[in-house]
Amino acid sequence: MHKYFKHFISLSLVIVLMLTASITAFAKAETSPFDNSEFYLEGAYTIHYRVFEAENEKGKIMMIHGFALSTVTWEPLAAKLVDAGYTCVLVDLPGFGYSTRESAVADEDVIARETLVINLMKTIAPIKEWHVIGHSMGGGVSMNIVGMEPEIKSLMLVCPCPIADGSAMGNPIFLKVMGTMANFIFEKMTKVTPLLRIVAYMAFMDWDFTMNYDLDTISGPLQIHNTGYSNMVTSARAMPNDFEKISRFDNPVLVIQADKDLILNTTMKQQVADAFPDAENYLVEGGGHMCEENRADEISGVVLEFLSK
Repeated sequence: MHKYFKHFISLSLVIVLMLTASITAFAKAETSPFDNSEFYLEGAYTIHYRVFEAENEKGKIMMIHGFALSTVTWEPLAAKLVDAGYTCVLVDLPGFGYSTRESAVADEDVIARETLVINLMKTIAPIKEWHVIGHSMGGGVSMNIVGMEPEIKSLMLVCPCPIADGSAMGNPIFLKVMGTMANFIFEKMTKVTPLLRIVAYMAFMDWDFTMNYDLDTISGPLQIHNTGYSNMVTSARAMPNDFEKISRFDNPVLVIQADKDLILNTTMKQQVADAFPDAENYLVEGGGHMCEENRADEISGVVLEFLSK
């Protein structure tokens, strides 16, 4: 049990970081939460996604959110990209947003989230027509996707978080304990406004943006019952990054980091840099881990310049 106690302490700290990374705007839980909500069905999974179509389309971009987030985190950036001619598809990964909670999926029915996103993309357009952008954990998922589908046109990463092997978390008792704690954090502590203001500031590193942020919109997906437990299951089932395979992707790569990111450490950033030594790099000065929201104007300019090359 000593080993599991150490895991418990470590993951308690990780959950604090999870909450830090979980600030985004959410709509109230509904059957169709947004006017443009669509659902992709495969096996035991129902995957929620939204399509923002551009006129005179120049390309398609799949946008993949970070841990505990949803499609809404991409809305400010997607608006800029759509105006510039890029159709954006925003997806909720399993266990997040308005997609199936993985705690409800039996082990024998599990489909890797990368496979689900790839298959969704293929129902919309051939894989070679897609650009992919991922934030935080979604960056780790995006790296796996281009490792599986090297014909993807380009990869863009915003504060990407590499995915480690989470199988050590698979013990049912351990998952139950950690899942109960995560449920409490997501379902109860998200109602504590002063705490959320602090967490929001840690995520954005932008006081004015934080103070004007609508905290009432946070409570949607995070408070869907068992979301916390599902997030633990998702982490245990996650496909770890195979950097040797990922590094074989030879289409253009853009890596955007933020110099006030409180989530990613030097080792994480170096793993990504080593995987893509020829990538175009950009640093958001003064940006926090969630810079894709409050620095969307700046990041859209970087992304559009990258896509135009």
